[in-house]
This record gives sequence, C-alpha cells and structure tokens, in this order.
Amino acid sequence: MSRIHTALVRRTLLASAGAVLTLSGSAHAWLGGFETADGYQPFLNMVQHYNAGQYGPNGGYGGGPSAIPANTGLWKAINGGFSSGSGISYTTGHQNLDRTWVNSSGGSGSASDHGLVYTTAHMGAGGGALKYSYNFDAPDFQGVAPSATGSSVIQMSFWNYGELWGTDAGGLAPTGYYGNEINFGDGAGNLAFSLGLTQRPGGDHVTYWNGSSIFESALLPTAGRYDRWDLTFDLVNDTVSASFFQFGTSNTFNLLTNVPMMNSINSLEMMTIRSTEGSFNGKFAAIDDFKIVVPTPGAAGLLGVAGLAALRRKRR
Repeated sequence: MSRIHTALVRRTLLASAGAVLTLSGSAHAWLGGFETADGYQPFLNMVQHYNAGQYGPNGGYGGGPSAIPANTGLWKAINGGFSSGSGISYTTGHQNLDRTWVNSSGGSGSASDHGLVYTTAHMGAGGGALKYSYNFDAPDFQGVAPSATGSSVIQMSFWNYGELWGTDAGGLAPTGYYGNEINFGDGAGNLAFSLGLTQRPGGDHVTYWNGSSIFESALLPTAGRYDRWDLTFDLVNDTVSASFFQFGTSNTFNLLTNVPMMNSINSLEMMTIRSTEGSFNGKFAAIDDFKIVVPTPGAAGLLGVAGLAALRRKRR
C-alpha cells in the first residue's frame, strides 16, 4: 500500500470514528452544563442538600428537585458547605457565571444560566479550603457504570474558571500554593490525576500533578474567563493525556501524553474539587460544560466495520 493510499485510509478511519462517536453522543447528563435540565438549582441551593444531577431530562430521569439528607447524593461536602452569619462556604449552581455568558461578556447565552461555583471563603480567614466530591454515574458515561470502566478509554473535556486569591493580592494563598484543584480517581479514593493552579506574583500558573512531581507550567489562565481542559484516561494502560485550551489566545497546549497515572485504578468513579483558602466570599473557582465520551464495544464494532468498508472501497 502506498503512503498516499495509507494516508487516505487513515483519514477515512478517523472520519468514521468521528461519525461513530457522534452517533453515540457526548454525555451532558449529571454534570453537563449545570442547568436546570441537567438537574441543578440556582444560587444558593448547595448541591449536597438536594438531588443535584439526579433529575431532569438531560440525565434521562425527569422529575424535579427534592431535598435529601446532607451528603447522601452524588455530591458530598468534605470540608465546608454552609451559610451562617458572616461565614459563607458553598458549592452551587450560579447565575451570571455560565461559561458561554462569561466568555462572551454577556453577548451570548443567558445571565440566568449556571456554572457550578465553589467559593474561596471557608470559615473566614484561616479556615482552610472548601472541598467537595462527586461520584460519577452511568449517565455521565453514556450508560456505562463507572465501576465497569476498567477497560475503557475515557475522553473528557470541561471548562474551568480559576483564580487563586494570593497574599500578593490580599488573600491567604502564599506564593507557591497549589489550589483550585480538581482530582480524578476510583471509588476507593486512589487518585489518578490532579490539575489546578500554582499561586505566583503576577499570575497563577496552570499546573498538574502526576503523582511523582507537580509540573508547574508557565501558562496563565485567562483572567475572568473559562479555559478548557481536555483529558484522556486510558484505564487499560493506566495512562493519562491532557491539553489546555487557553481561551484568551485561542491556543491549545499539549501538556502530557500517555503519562502513567498517579496510581493504578480499576475504574474512574470519583472527582473532587478544592478551592484555595480565602478571606472573603470570592467566587474565583467554577466549572462548566462537561463532555464525556466512553466508546462502547458496539461503537468499536461499528468503527471496525466502517474501517473495513473504507479499505475495500479504496482497493477497488
């Protein structure tokens, strides 16, 4: 087979793969865009106090919100999560902080749409960081149970709004502090990958942690805007790949490719979010618009058939 022929077939196979993934779709279910249809209420409904992400049409459940005993749903407050007097500490769907609305300066989307916001204020000055966990479920993974993802290659993208409130700006995070952290792991608490920001005078640095060392890049998050992370978790080989789309420059930076995970995990089941410490109610951490693709055996079969058909056509 000539090099040109090989390239044509390769492009056809990639196009076929895109078609298959389009047929299977990206999950916008329990995480999604944190809108009412995704199962999220607006400010100030803390996600650990109602069935957040477990109702509404996008998850395929229907119904509406209902109160639950704290921390008995998908979202759990590990550290913080209250509003009392001058102490404000919460994770909630939040109007005016939707990704589309923020990134367009109010030119697109709606101010009433939501991003999921977690504050830097936890018990006031010196009170530590706010931390929550989220348990993935089947709608996030296109019907695949998280406990059954051990032989999957999971593609995930989401938008992240982050700023550390450092001591150089009157906050509590010292120079070199690693915060606004998002971790991914299994149901037993073993972490596979961690990403966040490192506080530096003049601008926070995009950072990731692969278990053996923290890699601090020179990249800066776009001030006052959402940037995008694109991740691939290869649970067959226990590797992770990550790239960072910097909204302000419209550039994508590949940070790591097929790097060993922090720990070997049998499944991808959990995500945790952790703010930085803060001395006031700073809304400097938010996530929005998750898309997750988990190719299924059926999709893989379709890809094989599509590739074989393309190969036959090229040979004629």
